[in-house]
Amino acid sequence: MELNGPLLALAAERGRAVVGGMLNGIVHNLNNPVHALTMQTELLRNALGKDDLDGSRPNLQDKCARLERVAQDLKTQLDVLTWRDVYVTPTRQLIDPVHFGTWLLQFWQSDLLFKHNITGTLLVEPPPPHVQAIPLALTWSLEEPLAALVSALSDNNPQGSLALSLEFGPLSGGGLGVRMTTTPEADEFRALGAEIRHAPELRELTSALGWDWSAELARGVLSVSVAVPVKTA
Repeated sequence: MELNGPLLALAAERGRAVVGGMLNGIVHNLNNPVHALTMQTELLRNALGKDDLDGSRPNLQDKCARLERVAQDLKTQLDVLTWRDVYVTPTRQLIDPVHFGTWLLQFWQSDLLFKHNITGTLLVEPPPPHVQAIPLALTWSLEEPLAALVSALSDNNPQGSLALSLEFGPLSGGGLGVRMTTTPEADEFRALGAEIRHAPELRELTSALGWDWSAELARGVLSVSVAVPVKTA
């Protein structure tokens, strides 16, 4: 089966829709360190205006350390946004699964952790191999099921927490295996279920790439499996 442009165009469109749905949360998260940076800068300015600067040295050093931490937090969040351009690229690239998995959980944490009390865990033992693959396809294959999960949680608003594990590992025949699953921690999650949007198109795209992809959200359990053989990645 040949890979066609419309499938990648749909993948890109869905990726933009995901970002659009998260925009308010992204802006909110960025506002937090910006506000802290402004406040700590004002406190530092006030401290510098005092007469006894030698006596204020420990206090000034503490404020500088706080500014450094806030700036690093802001840089980390901006790095996550910057890497999205890389991971929605429609051309083959060498993908480091550990970096990709870390990035994916960081990018989704505002919707998963803060809005819906989902804790995400990255599992990378045994170490997964780097693969040559289309980042956009890998991102879409995991984000579309995540979008279905978030939508179902928003519609049903169950109480309690949900554990999500994202696992990367080597395939027995060579290549990369990915599994993403949720574990409900309350019985009311058992009624949670939804269709994965564009599942036929996802199967068509991944099949064209030589991958195996499956996903289901039923009885509170999200189960996603992706196999990226080394020869067809």
